[in-house]
This record gives sequence, structure tokens and C-alpha cells, in this order.
Amino acid sequence: MSKKLLCIMCCLFITLSTFSQNKEESLSTPELFDFVLLKCDLSSPVKDKDAIDGAFKKGLNGIFINDKELANYAANKGMVAVSKYTMSKCQSILDNIKEPTKTTLVFARERSDGYLRNALLDHCFVELFNDTIFGEERWLKKLINSSLDIRTRLINNNTRMVVDITNKSSIPFHIQITQCDQLKPEQKEVTLSPMGQTSLFFNSDYIKSPQYTLHANIKNAFNTEKKVLKHVFRLHGMDYMVGTESQNTYNIIPAPRFLEKGQGKFVFNKETRIILKDKNAEAPLRFLTDRLTRTAQLPVKVQNSTQKHSGNYVIFDRANDSALGNEGYKINISPEYIQVLANKEAGFFYAIQSLLQLLPAEIYSNTTVYKDSWSIPAANITDTPQFEHRGLHLDVGRHLYPVSFIKKYIDLMSMQKMNRFHWHLTEDQGWRIEIKKHPKLTEIGSMRKETIINRYSATTPGIYDGTPYGGFYTQEEIKEIVAYAKERYITIIPEVDLPGHMLAALATYPELGCTGGPYEVGTRWGIYDDVLCAGNENIYPFIEDVLQEVFKLFPGEYVHIGGDECPKTRWKSCPKCQSKIKELKLKDEHELQSYVIRRVEKFLNKNGKKLIGWDEILEGGIAPNAALMSWRGIAGGITAAKSGHPVIMTPNTYVYLDHYQASMETSPLANGRICSLEWTYGYNPIPKELTKEEAGHIIGVQANVWTEYMKTPEQVEYMAYPRANAVAEIGWSSPEHKNWEDYLDRLQYQFKRWQFYGLNCATHYKNK
Repeated sequence: MSKKLLCIMCCLFITLSTFSQNKEESLSTPELFDFVLLKCDLSSPVKDKDAIDGAFKKGLNGIFINDKELANYAANKGMVAVSKYTMSKCQSILDNIKEPTKTTLVFARERSDGYLRNALLDHCFVELFNDTIFGEERWLKKLINSSLDIRTRLINNNTRMVVDITNKSSIPFHIQITQCDQLKPEQKEVTLSPMGQTSLFFNSDYIKSPQYTLHANIKNAFNTEKKVLKHVFRLHGMDYMVGTESQNTYNIIPAPRFLEKGQGKFVFNKETRIILKDKNAEAPLRFLTDRLTRTAQLPVKVQNSTQKHSGNYVIFDRANDSALGNEGYKINISPEYIQVLANKEAGFFYAIQSLLQLLPAEIYSNTTVYKDSWSIPAANITDTPQFEHRGLHLDVGRHLYPVSFIKKYIDLMSMQKMNRFHWHLTEDQGWRIEIKKHPKLTEIGSMRKETIINRYSATTPGIYDGTPYGGFYTQEEIKEIVAYAKERYITIIPEVDLPGHMLAALATYPELGCTGGPYEVGTRWGIYDDVLCAGNENIYPFIEDVLQEVFKLFPGEYVHIGGDECPKTRWKSCPKCQSKIKELKLKDEHELQSYVIRRVEKFLNKNGKKLIGWDEILEGGIAPNAALMSWRGIAGGITAAKSGHPVIMTPNTYVYLDHYQASMETSPLANGRICSLEWTYGYNPIPKELTKEEAGHIIGVQANVWTEYMKTPEQVEYMAYPRANAVAEIGWSSPEHKNWEDYLDRLQYQFKRWQFYGLNCATHYKNK
């Protein structure tokens, strides 16, 4: 790091007396809510405690440290250790700053776990002298939201709104108001001074809505592309009195591609008729009529007719619009009638999901609700999905869940327009699918003698419950679930993980392993060295036997074969594997794994199926026709897309729902790092590194739920929701139709729906 950078960071607190520190006391880190303001010495990593003491005496509160012991020493003084990884990110933005000597470093970070992560999540820079903010757009918006306290009040008989904005930061924000729903702003431009309060005034004939949306340009804030930052503020209007119904609420998730609000509302009553003009709507229609009949006590009449109609009716008709594709739809709602248009069954089904979300939240109740009015606000909607694959995964290898819960899981997916259920059926810790040709797989492989109950490490031994655990799904149960999913336009992608994560199978058939065993079904989490023996020809008849029965159970075109986390330890010392490497003239064990995957793919293709694997199938060369799930970040997806393979983005940093979603100190035991709802929602599955043509190979996005620490269905629900809901919007709604603030508002109504439906969701983002 250059001396220039050292100079940059050392000038901050000399210039700004606001943040001066008492050098005799432990330094506290000045915070902007979810951000941390650092005065840093980043010239080079410190080598000893003396260097830390010297930086401390200079009044610095951030320092470049690579050593864990030194980092702890600095932390005890109230200093922040900036990692080498974070430093590499700093340099790329520093290069774009015109006046680096006038720059203050501001890091965005996850504050909910009570301490800075080992790698700060992201960052932006603030030039206090010319009021310019640099950094990623999502963090700039978060910085603004975290810095401003907005309060509203109504005056002049509810015809004038006063918006008091307190800027708690040392950064001025110059905003230009571009739109504010039905309100007329008295000021078009205003500066929100640092550490001060500014009042805005808006007029209307009568302010009656519970909320208004203010659109503004932040004139002095630019993202890394140097574009003016467009920002949305939420203003509270008049709250409705208890017992009344709010009008024209449009809380659809995922956000439609086009939604035009209308005047008035359509009311379902005992006179409402449903006109069926397209047979494609017949099957999806019951998902509307069943809820109206059972929940709302409105048994609406359905009739087939091509005549013109009048009065209170809902008509389902063919769209004949190629732009809608197979899953798109149009809805036109007026006080007199509702028109629903689509090309295919799936389009009508997704239209009905939007109609249900426009009805009062009570429509999702599992019991009869005695409510006077069931109405839908007037609107015109045109909607199509961004991606063909909109997936949610569930691991039943670590913990097993009843058929009733699997159906509920699928129901929740369908409500939010997800269409791929990735069912992870085999694991080291349990074989969960009945294979009739090999019944011992479930007799032996589905049972483990006990389960670990703590997080073990090299220094912390595992603690076990001493209780046998097991179970599996019969083929009849699987057929029932597959049919249930099909009715909801969800395709199930089964996963039989190989050649790694096969310990349950090896415990059943030890001759398929490199050492011959004995093996036992896994009792701890993590990766095991014992995998299928790639040099043993007997593994292939076994794999084919299993897959043949999988093919008959799951009619979808894809089968997931895993391919992840397969250690090469046993292969390196196995005579059969080494002989196979020599026989095939392979370079190494990675190419041996590629050989296994390619051979399995040929069998799949021969039987009319396609292969999906985790991104490790790239190692040693990807199978010719394989699709790839990129889970270890996005690099694997980029590589596969550039080579023309279909890619589903599922990076663990954004969409692994087994990761913590809030404070590690107060949350139930979970995997990995904190992956907050906002962090997940901000993910864009299309990497910037791809051209438009290459991006066409990104066919979808998926969230994964690994269940090491989820013993019950309620725990799965808590970890999956609301984050799975955010992923649903990522998969359906294009980036230009996504907005965090707007999503958070719509989510509040979604919480009400889930309450009536009986979902045990996390409520960290629910307004109290």
C-alpha cells in the first residue's frame, strides 16, 4: 500500500473535530447505524503490538492486520482490524476517487451480530468536502436510510403533510423531488444539513392513504458507475381506523412487471359469476374457487360461455399474446368485472396467485373467516417471469420431515410463483428414498445410531444425543408428492448425491468403497473421506439401478447428481482408482471424478434425462450437456455460462437459508455467516462479468435449505421465511422492478397472510 493511501486515511480526524478521540481512553468506533466510520492506517499490515500501540496513540481506530492474535489485541483497544480481503476491495474504489486526500472511509457492515465480521461485507467512500458518496448502490441507499429519521404529521384538516427529516450523519444530502404519489410538494429541491432537521411540506385535497411514496434524486451521491442515485422514501399518511378496510393496496410478491393502479374496487359477493372461456384455466381455477368457498363462504358459480356478459363477473380467456410465454398473464380489474388472460395453464395459475394477494390477507386462512367484504383494488397488470428456473431446495438427508410438511413447503413455493423444488434425498447421514431393487438402502442406510448436537472443531469434541434417528419416503409417498407439486406447476428435481456424500450407501454396501469398510451412517455433519470407489466397475450398475427407479418416480427432465465435496483422499491411495487413472490416461483424481460424472451423464441422456451438478463438476472438465448450480460464489457460474452451459445461480453467500439471518448471539444454532433478508434481496443472479449473450445461459436462481440444525418443520419455516420470499422476487421480477424499500412495505402485508396460513416465519423485519 502506498504512502499516499496512508496520508488519505490519517487526515480524517485531524480535519473533523466532530470525531476527535481522547487518546488516554479506549477508542470507540464512531457509527452511522449499520455503518462504521474509520480513521485508518492501511499502509501495510502491522507486525507487532508496538505498531498497534503507536497507531492507537495517533488516534486511529482502524488498522490493517492479518494476524488473529494481533487483531484481538487491537480489538481490546476498540480498534477495527481491516483484513487483506477488504483491503483489496478498498483499492479498486480508491482508484476512482478524484480527490483521495479528502476522503473519509465508511464501511457498510452487518451490525446485528454485535461485532465486525472477519471480512467487512462491503463498503463505500464519502468525500465530506464536496459531499460526494461513492460505493455500491445498495449500500449507498442503506447509508441514507440509516442516517435519516423521517416523521410525518397532518395539519390543515388533513390537507397538508409536514415531513420532518433529521439527518443524524455528518454528511449533507441534496435531494431533488421528482414524484410523490397524489401529493404536491412545496419544495422541489432541498439540502438535508448534517446533524440537523429539515421540514418538507406536501399538499392535497385530502390526505387519506396510510402511506405515500416519495421519489427523489440524491444529487450529490453517485454509485461506482457515476450515475445519479434514484431513491425512494416512505411517508406515513393517515392510518385507517380499527375495523375499516384499507383501499387500493397492491402488495403482490413477486413484484409484477407492470402494474397500473385504478380507481375503485371489485367486490366478490354471492352474485359473482366466473366465466370460463379457455379450458387452460379450468385446472388452475380451483385454487381460487376453493378459497372463496371454504374461507370466504362465497361459492361462486362457474359457467362456460362465449357470450357477452354484464354485472359482477370474473372472466378467464385466452391471451394469444406470444410475449406472455407459458407463464405470463394479464389481469384487468374494474369495479364491474375482472378479466384474466393467459396463454397456458401456468399463466392462469400465476394470475390467480396475484388475485389472491390482492384479496384481504384472511383469504389465506385455513378456516372459515366471517368477513363482510372481500374486495380487490382496481388495477391493470401485465406480468412475466425473468427466469425459467425459480427454485427452492430442501435437504431431507440430515433431518426428515413428514409428507404433510413437504406439501406445505410446495404450497408456499407456489404462492410466490416458484416452480422448481430441488429435493435432496440422499446424504452421508441418511438415505431417504425407497429403492425396491436395493431394499437394504432404507433398511440400513436410512438409520444413524445417533446425532451430533453441538458445533465441533479440532479443539471441541462432538457431543452426541445417543438416540437412533431415521426414516425414508416410500415410492407411493413420493408419487403422491410429485402429483401434488405438478398440480401447482412445480417440477421436482431429485438429487442423488455422488460420488461423495455416499456414506449411507457405503454402510449398506461396503464393497462399493475404496477400503471395503466397515462403514456406518454418518452421525456428525461435514465432509467424509469415504466416497464411492471410482475405480470399481461395480459402482455403475448400482448407480444405474438407483437412477432407473428415480426416472420412473420423477417425470421432470433434470436429475441432480451432486458432484460436490468429494475428497480425493481415498482415491489417491486406492489401487483400483490409480489403475483407472492410468488406464484412461487421466491427469489426476479431478479428471477421474469428471470421468464418473460424464459416464453417469451418458446414462441419463440415454434415458431422456439431463444432468445437473454442483459447481465442482467443473473440476477436471464439465460433462458435455450438463447444467450447473453455482454454489461456491459466482465464479463457477461465470465459467460455465461462458462455455455455453445452462447455469442456476445459488451462491452460498446470498441464498443459503441455513445461514444465520440475525444476531449469532440470540439466534438458534445455524451454519455459516449472517445472511440477512436485505442482503439476500439485493442479489442479482446475472454477473456483471457476462456479456448479454453469455447472460442468456443463466436460466435461474435458487435458495438452498440445508438442515443440519433444523430438526422440526417449524425450524425449517423459521429459517426459510421470509428469505425464500425474497428469492422468489429475485427469480420472477427483473432488477428494474425490484426495490428494497418497496419490498419491505409489501412484506408487511405478507406477514399477515402467513399469520393466517400458519407459517412460523422469522419476524426481524416485521413492523411492530
